[in-house]
Amino acid sequence: MLRTLLTLTLLASTTLTDARMPGEPGSSHTALWLRPPATAEALTRTLVEAKRAGFSDVLLEGFYHGRAAWTSQVAPMKLSYDAVATAAEVARREGLHLNVWFETLYWRPAEQFGIPVTPLWQDRYATRTAAGQASLELSRLGFVDPASPEVGALLEGLVRELGQQYPDVGLHLDYLRYPREADFGYLPAAVDGFQRDTGLDALSLRRTEADGQPSTQWQRWTSYRQQQITRLADRLIGAYHDAGGDGMVSAAVFGASDPLQNWRGWHGLDAAMPMLYYPVLGLYQLARFRFPPSEQVWPGIEVGAGRPALHQQLDYLHRLGYRNVSVFGWTPESRP
Repeated sequence: MLRTLLTLTLLASTTLTDARMPGEPGSSHTALWLRPPATAEALTRTLVEAKRAGFSDVLLEGFYHGRAAWTSQVAPMKLSYDAVATAAEVARREGLHLNVWFETLYWRPAEQFGIPVTPLWQDRYATRTAAGQASLELSRLGFVDPASPEVGALLEGLVRELGQQYPDVGLHLDYLRYPREADFGYLPAAVDGFQRDTGLDALSLRRTEADGQPSTQWQRWTSYRQQQITRLADRLIGAYHDAGGDGMVSAAVFGASDPLQNWRGWHGLDAAMPMLYYPVLGLYQLARFRFPPSEQVWPGIEVGAGRPALHQQLDYLHRLGYRNVSVFGWTPESRP
């Protein structure tokens, strides 16, 4: 147990620096993950209510299901109105800090949801297991692979649009990872690239040594896939700033261990929002080992059925030393 705690402390010692924090230095923030409603009027009402409820920041879902919530030349529109333009206007008026939430590598929900497949989707972009299975065969989420050159180009085009059109709006990266239902990342381009770099065939690696520990070969493949995620993160953050974006860059990150998502190594990341979503307040005590309190760590909490009230969670996390918190599941109807 002691070794585990020391390891977590060491992992957490790499901190985010030179962050672009919105608002006055030292101010606290409560951010809301928000999917835009079907109409501009409903979005306006929701944002006004969010401000009244005490939220300071909004993470507006802006690229999801492979479609954009703003007028884009790169991706098809998700809604019948420009949600980012509407939100930007309301945010300026209400004093909210707006960020566009990208479902970066998750482009296609399962057919059971009845959501039209984005024209951006191509089966050759899908990340695969060693057996050739796409994530839709094992879960309800269709992921593309970060090693695909076409995927990288499309995503870079989108963040450049955001930086050009809305330079004061922040960038929030989500689903910048591989699916977790199995070992993914076996896109032919990735397998070929790994072989060029190492001389090893990712499809025939020995995973463990005789003592049950990961083999050196497997660790190299793990590192290679981690680098694909890191390189894409660096590329997108750099492109956003290069295009004029000057808002905060944040990311929703896994609340447990993920050896393929080394977000602490992403250059230019201002804030990490670990998705904790604990049903019991006391569990947040454990989060301090992996995510020591700082202005750059915004714990992600969930409100609604089976969860403590919003004010209880906020008070508890503030007492633990977390000044900034991100909230999932809030709606105007959930206000006390």
